[in-house]
Amino acid sequence: MGDETKDTPQNDNSGDREQSGIEKKDQPAQQVSSADQVGADVPEKAKVLPPESGSLPPDEAEKTAKVALPPDQKVKTEAKVESALPGVEKPSLTSMVEGASETTQPAAPSKPTPPAKPEGAPPKAPPRAAGAEGAPPKAAPAAGHKPAPPPKKGPTITVDITGDALIDRIKERFGESITEAVATLGQQIIRVKRESYLELCRFLHDDEEALFDMCCDLTATHWPDKAQEEFDVVILLYSVPKNRRLRVKASIPDGEAIPSVTAIWSGADWMEREVFDMFGIRFEGHPDLRRILLPQDWPGHPLRKDYPIEYRDNEWTDKHLDYREIDYNTDLIDVKYGERR
Repeated sequence: MGDETKDTPQNDNSGDREQSGIEKKDQPAQQVSSADQVGADVPEKAKVLPPESGSLPPDEAEKTAKVALPPDQKVKTEAKVESALPGVEKPSLTSMVEGASETTQPAAPSKPTPPAKPEGAPPKAPPRAAGAEGAPPKAAPAAGHKPAPPPKKGPTITVDITGDALIDRIKERFGESITEAVATLGQQIIRVKRESYLELCRFLHDDEEALFDMCCDLTATHWPDKAQEEFDVVILLYSVPKNRRLRVKASIPDGEAIPSVTAIWSGADWMEREVFDMFGIRFEGHPDLRRILLPQDWPGHPLRKDYPIEYRDNEWTDKHLDYREIDYNTDLIDVKYGERR
């Protein structure tokens, strides 16, 4: 009997667990069938442990779990794929069974293959953008043609003066003599003919609604391309009682004079002299019209746009100053410096 027991083959899984020390002798062994007995010649029967995950097929693992484990526990099993024999088609992967290992992910579903396009079919139009339904297609630009950029709209700088009581009174009083009444960047400008220039200045000084009692500045501008209107005389007025500013312009041809306003604003005396000096404009009725910045015999007027600024100073200095050239002989200079040392 003892010899038969030694020749009896033992279960591989039970032998592994006996060597690793998993079984416990203190716990009673469960009742199993004679086919599952391990160590029949040993006084205490070894405990049958549940099989490892994936060691048995799913159907056999489920039967073993019903016998060896309590009813409230389940054995973790995985679908097992056997390698195909040569010349035999390999079976596809099966889906994971209930309770399988969480690390194993099911195979991702493959995308359906689109049907083949029949020969001769027209190409499919690209999808339209949102909101483009019903819009006609845009014509392609001609080859080598660049579309013109849209015109740039600049800021409105000059506007006509409307709804101003004082400007309306001036227009009513002088009529066609007022050729322009505009506002540029908030500054009101009135353009008057030369014949009414002095009369308008007198009105702006004496009228109770105007009272422009201060002449802030008097200057001129040169426009060589404007025939019979080459110069603009400009007066900047300010009303202290009304706290208001106004600019008056009058155009005159080159070579003609314009009335002086020194009788109305005495501070315009030196301003008109400066305009005469720089532009050559004569003011009729000025008490002392002569140059104020340059010598009396200076050739030309420097603020005219046709003034040749080059060599004008040399012309005047050649005429009035006595100077002589210095010989820059470096040998002599060294001798002089040497003597000074």
